[in-house]
Amino acid sequence: MTRVTRQEITACTRGAFGSGWVGRDGLCAAARAAGARPEVMAVLAGLSPYVRVCGVPDLLLLLPGLPDGPQAEPAGGAEGGAPAGM
Repeated sequence: MTRVTRQEITACTRGAFGSGWVGRDGLCAAARAAGARPEVMAVLAGLSPYVRVCGVPDLLLLLPGLPDGPQAEPAGGAEGGAPAGM
């Protein structure tokens, strides 16, 4: 199982922003629509229901323990189920 990274949170929630402040439920909805992994959904669901952020940088400030790193690949690796690079 891959750890959730700042880049993955960014990629999954980017679509939530653009029309004002977004709460936890809006972030979760955007991540779900983007096909986020259950681990990402758990991180976002763990935010306070009173959270309101206006962009990804604000969101990442609330998640200081997340590592930098590449976005996780979907289960099964690259298309066709073979790991990338094979």
